[in-house]
Amino acid sequence: MFSSIRNFLQRHKRKFIVTGAVFGSLYLLMSYAQKRLREWQEKEAKKFFDMTRKKQHFESTERTCNQTILSLSKIVSESILSILNTEEIVQKLQDKSDNKLALWDQMKIMIFTRICVLVYALSILNVTLRVQLNIIGGYLYRDSMHEEDPLIDSELQAKYLSLCHHFVGPGVEDLVRQIEKAVKRVVEPISLKKKITLQEVEQVFWSIQTILCTDTNNGDPVKKMVHYLVDHTEINEAKFDTIVKETMDILESDEVTSVAMSAVSRSFSTVVDEVANVFASKWVPTKKNHLEVLEDHVVTNGALKLGGSADPFVDVNKVEMHFVKLLPVVNELITKNTCKNNTNIPDLITQQLTLNEKLKILGANIYEVFSNV
Repeated sequence: MFSSIRNFLQRHKRKFIVTGAVFGSLYLLMSYAQKRLREWQEKEAKKFFDMTRKKQHFESTERTCNQTILSLSKIVSESILSILNTEEIVQKLQDKSDNKLALWDQMKIMIFTRICVLVYALSILNVTLRVQLNIIGGYLYRDSMHEEDPLIDSELQAKYLSLCHHFVGPGVEDLVRQIEKAVKRVVEPISLKKKITLQEVEQVFWSIQTILCTDTNNGDPVKKMVHYLVDHTEINEAKFDTIVKETMDILESDEVTSVAMSAVSRSFSTVVDEVANVFASKWVPTKKNHLEVLEDHVVTNGALKLGGSADPFVDVNKVEMHFVKLLPVVNELITKNTCKNNTNIPDLITQQLTLNEKLKILGANIYEVFSNV
């Protein structure tokens, strides 16, 4: 029996060896494949976890950024309105002062200076804070991945973020002086008795913006963000020097300058939209030989249109207002909640800058660069 088994094994020895080799190879391949699959799954799980963690950290940075911007924008707005205080002039005008004409001339300069300084100051503040906070956010994320060797500590973080405090104080004062000169060049020649249109108001803002963009003596405020943020700072620490230089490079880049200019232009558009509402409210219906509104119907050149609207389309570009009558209304848009949604111009500018898609993308790109491990 044993001899027959031995003979069988000898006869099929080659087959057994080949079969064993095949099954052994399959086992090894399956083990290797399972190992690689586990490694891939672990790698993908870690990648997903890191992405989720990074996304949550960025969203937290964005919330902090928005809260900081809203808080500091309020302080900057109050500082501007305090420096350019129109209340004293308004009070003198109400008291029937003898030099009314001089007061109104002073008033028109101050109102337009207020608006322009608010636009530039809030735009610059928004851009610089987004850059700073996303640089810090990127560094903090990297530190969270390598806790044993932090790139930035709490002291350095506080020192870096305090750079913007200079802009809130002396920086705003410098901006007021520069913009006031540009406003005088454009607004002083406009007579108080002149009837002005919305298009002409828009032209005033555009002219002021053009003068500031081409200011060879003081420089374009948008291109001086580094001056407002860094020039006053003493740097005596290597890490602080590195992060400040990185910030300067970003603020002086063409991309950031373009985004800042776009933010300024968009803010002026927001102001003009509110002024347009003022012109619309002063619209007077066409005289009766062209158009009569009679309760629920309209008579047009003798032709009766039943069910006509008593609230026809208003072409604000054709509405005219005396410049002197426009000034107090525009001033109220700045100081009182007479804009849409019961708000004012400083708050409207801050809201649209906070929601500005270009600024959000800029912040996200900066965070991505500085958070890469």
